[in-house]
Amino acid sequence: MEIRILGCHGSLMPGRHTTSFLLNGRFLVDAGTVASVLSIEEQKKLEWALITHAHLDHVKDILFLADNLCTGERDPFIVMAPQGIIDLLHANLFNNVIWPDFSVIPTMENPVIRFRALEPGTRYAFSGLSVMPVPVNHTVETMAYLIEENDCSVLISGDTGPTDEMWEAARNAKNLRAVFIETSFPDEMEKTAALAGHLTPAMVKRELRKLGPLTPEIYLYHLKPQFCEPLRRQIASMDTGKSLHILRDGDVFRF
Repeated sequence: MEIRILGCHGSLMPGRHTTSFLLNGRFLVDAGTVASVLSIEEQKKLEWALITHAHLDHVKDILFLADNLCTGERDPFIVMAPQGIIDLLHANLFNNVIWPDFSVIPTMENPVIRFRALEPGTRYAFSGLSVMPVPVNHTVETMAYLIEENDCSVLISGDTGPTDEMWEAARNAKNLRAVFIETSFPDEMEKTAALAGHLTPAMVKRELRKLGPLTPEIYLYHLKPQFCEPLRRQIASMDTGKSLHILRDGDVFRF
C-alpha cells in the first residue's frame, strides 16, 4: 500500500495544504487538497474517495475535482461515507447554490460523482482493499477508516478528541503498520481542543495508551499552522513508547 500525503495541516497558509491522503495513486481519504496539487492526468486516474467528515478542510477540493472530471468520458467518481456525512455534503456543497450538483450532471444515469453510503463497523472490499469506517469523537459525525491490503493494515482517523471505538478496531486489526491521527493544538490549549473535538500532544499520549502493546508507526497530522512550533517542541519531548512522526505535505509511505 502506498500513501502519498497531498495535504496534512489543520488550516490553510502558503505552503501548508489541508487534509488529503492518496492511496495507490487512485483512491483518496479526504479531499481537502486534490485539484490544487495533482495534475489533471493524475486527477483522471482517481476512482473513489473515503470522507471522514464534512468540514471544509477535509472536503473542499471535491468541488474542483468534480469540475475537472466533467468530461463525459469516464465512469463516475465515487464519494463514500456514512449516510449522515453524505447528506451534509449534498445539502451544503453540491446543492446548486454553493456548487453545481455533479451527482446529476451531465445525467442522473452517468453523473460526474456518485455517492455511496457506508455503514460504520462494516467491512467493504474496494479495488483490492478492505475498508471499515469506525466512528470517532468530533463536533460532527466523523469516521476513522481501517484499511487493509494483503498482509497489513493502516488506520487513518479524521479529526477527533478522546475516543475508544477506533482503538478497539486498531487492537483487532491485521498486522497494524501505521496510525494517522490528528494533533491540532498545543498542550496549553487543551480546553479549546476539548471543546472543538481535537487533540493536543498530551491528549495524544493518553490516547496511544489504548493501543496496548502494539507498536505501529504513529503519524501526527492536522497541526494548526499558527501553532506548529510549540506543537513540534511538545511532540519532540513526548515519551510514548511508540515511534512518532509529524507528517509533511508530499510525504510518501509504503506499507
